[in-house]
Amino acid sequence: MVRLSNAIENVINEARMLLLGGQVLLGFSYRICFEARFEQLPSSARLAEIVGLGIITASLGWLIWPAAFHQINEKGHASAAIHALTTTVLDWGLFPLATGLSLTIYPVLVGLRIPRALLIAVAVGAFALALWYGWSWMVGEPGKRKRVQLNLVEQEKQRQGEERPDISDRIKKVLLECRMALPGAQAFLGFQFAIVFAQGFERIPRWWQLIHFISLLATTISIVLLIAPAAYHRLAEAGEDTEHFQVVASRLLLAALVFLGPGMAGDLFLVIAKVTGSATEAGFASGLLLLTFYGLWFGVSAWRRDSSGHRAG
Repeated sequence: MVRLSNAIENVINEARMLLLGGQVLLGFSYRICFEARFEQLPSSARLAEIVGLGIITASLGWLIWPAAFHQINEKGHASAAIHALTTTVLDWGLFPLATGLSLTIYPVLVGLRIPRALLIAVAVGAFALALWYGWSWMVGEPGKRKRVQLNLVEQEKQRQGEERPDISDRIKKVLLECRMALPGAQAFLGFQFAIVFAQGFERIPRWWQLIHFISLLATTISIVLLIAPAAYHRLAEAGEDTEHFQVVASRLLLAALVFLGPGMAGDLFLVIAKVTGSATEAGFASGLLLLTFYGLWFGVSAWRRDSSGHRAG
């Protein structure tokens, strides 16, 4: 059976894979919306693009949740609960990614004048779902997940009984969680920079451009905060694993998420407003998404911590 610490590291790495792929796809898709040919597409293709972008953005926020939950509810400790939560998040996170991929590839196929573009786009999503879910369920051993989870719970009980310090393991996990969002956020920032020089960006209202600037600035601050633990660990702690550094890294990670939310929601506003021409609809959608991010990352995590009194020390 897999060790608890390794099991948690594995699910975090799997979340990183989905986050990086999703954020890179998101950045490219945002750029498409500002190209001249995009405005020539049928309204159905443009609508599919913004719906797909909304779904992918929401799924990325969902995938980031375990990192916040781990630091707020579990204080960074290895637990069977964080493994179970991250596993569930990954299970449900695959579906919106497949749906968003299908929706965002449809306008590309229309732009390429591929016959039966809608059918091909649906087939791409169906293929992803069949491979990610269907194949895995078919070859999976019945009851194995439950047995693994029970084993991890037992390992957690044994570790609590032994009261062994786990500071190095906690630091390893918080640095890994910083790396969950960092590569994708950096790629996303690159596309935020590039959009400014697209022709379509020049024609949008000035205050929409300022929203993009705020979004870009928020993403930049988030990236700086995500990199800060590595610098602090080397310069202030000389690479030593200390309880103080774990607390600092955890707080920097959570602060980075505070800025990452507006960075993602702000550009969703920009795209929806540009495609629909309605700032009201765009503001409602992006505002609701941001509130959902904050409610999930911080609200639900803090509520679970306070209601259970978990890891109070």
